Amino acid sequence: MGRRDWLAPLAAAAGAGAFGIVGTMVRRPWHDELYTLELARRPVSAILQALHLDSGPPGYYLVCHLLELFGADSVRALRLLSVVAVMAAAALVASCGQARVRWAAAALVGFHPLVLAAAADARPYALLMAVTSGVLFVLTREPSRTTTAVLALLLASACWIHSLGLILTAAVFATGLLLGEKPRRRVLVGTLAALLLQLPWLPVMMRQPAASLQWMTKGWNALPAWWRLLLPLTQPGPAALRTPFLDLASPPLVLAILGTALWLVLAALGALSGEKARTAAGVWLAAGALLVLGTTVLRPVYAPDQADKILLVFAVFVVAAAAARSRAALAGALALALVGGGASATTLHSWKTSPPRPEEQAARAISSRAGPGDLVIATGWWLLGVRHGLGAPARRIHWITFPRETATHPGWYDDRPARAAAMEIPALERQIAIALRGGHRVFLIRSPSLPSDRLLDDLAGRTGLVPVAAEPPYWQLWEGRPPTRRDEQRLRPGAVRESNTTAPEGHTPETRGATTSSNSGT
Repeated sequence: MGRRDWLAPLAAAAGAGAFGIVGTMVRRPWHDELYTLELARRPVSAILQALHLDSGPPGYYLVCHLLELFGADSVRALRLLSVVAVMAAAALVASCGQARVRWAAAALVGFHPLVLAAAADARPYALLMAVTSGVLFVLTREPSRTTTAVLALLLASACWIHSLGLILTAAVFATGLLLGEKPRRRVLVGTLAALLLQLPWLPVMMRQPAASLQWMTKGWNALPAWWRLLLPLTQPGPAALRTPFLDLASPPLVLAILGTALWLVLAALGALSGEKARTAAGVWLAAGALLVLGTTVLRPVYAPDQADKILLVFAVFVVAAAAARSRAALAGALALALVGGGASATTLHSWKTSPPRPEEQAARAISSRAGPGDLVIATGWWLLGVRHGLGAPARRIHWITFPRETATHPGWYDDRPARAAAMEIPALERQIAIALRGGHRVFLIRSPSLPSDRLLDDLAGRTGLVPVAAEPPYWQLWEGRPPTRRDEQRLRPGAVRESNTTAPEGHTPETRGATTSSNSGT
């Protein structure tokens, strides 16, 4: 590449990086990002153990663990990895094709709202996108032993970063069968080597519980059947109608329809522009077909904003390839890029002005009442969000999760075996009694939507917990206070009444804030 040829990749990286950095500052951390941070803080053995119950391989979390050892101990710090990854992805996509194609690709990927969503997210999808961009870059180069080895390593890395890497590998393999002899040999050897490198994790992945993917099933079933078939083609478009999965601003309906139509026309033109574009189009179509087929027949593997990270790279290159055909096609691609930039800017504004999340509201309710050494019982999936919302004071509070399963794996929670949690009630009641006798308040964050929550009704009555705050239908906060000195004297036989000895707020000076339990873990 000449000196001028680097301008498009640099511009693409700068655009993606600028949007991404702003996104990391204005977007509130959400549950899955807090789970990333939770795993990053654990030892390697604990990370691997937790992922036996998750839906993904350990590659990304091990990278985050390494970064955490060097001081990246916050969601925003881990997001910087995603920003760097999308910058690399944008530069690689804009490095393929002719000059006009590179500039169209730079504009499309640099301003794309899905790229913004990946950058402002401490999750593995930005890193997956960067590796996928490397796969595109290799497939557009002449076959050789070097490119074959690089392709194998990239596909293996994708599989170790996220399970969607298997879809990418299968799509590259299916497309390679239609290529000439040399590129076909490169693809077959590269994909086979990648799968061999992934073999150690496959037995673990096959045993992972289906409940960890139930959220994806619900979202998929909520979409009309005709829309599911079109998602792989339309969702990577910057003007596409937003699905329930996406935390992005939705464009106006007319603009979305016109933008999607323009996107598909440019994709058809781009697929006819040359061998490289046809190869990219083949991977795009094969991956989309595998995602829809796998989700429909086997188990959920397709959630827009996640699975689209492997579609977006190839889709952008195919659409940008249409720019080589005419100036009108170039103008169309740049128009789509402007729409994408507008959607990204609108998304940033919506993130900045969005109201506090339910877990943040629950944290505020607790922070106005709880003190050092108090006990907080978090039910369901509330632990990570509420603890993060409290900030530094959370380290001075004692935390218990109910049921205990949520402490071993706080990334998701399957409440169907709620009856087993009934056996935990006696131990939980003893812990509440100990905290109250020690002069500490007890707080219970209830999850009305979970069957296990109903097990707490009798417990709350026996221990004197009463509702003090709520945000229907998400959470309820119940509070129990230790007995005052007057209560103790009233309950003690033959006690002499004392006057003016009751401490404010129902706590004695000796017990309130005396013993501090610094347990912020689970």
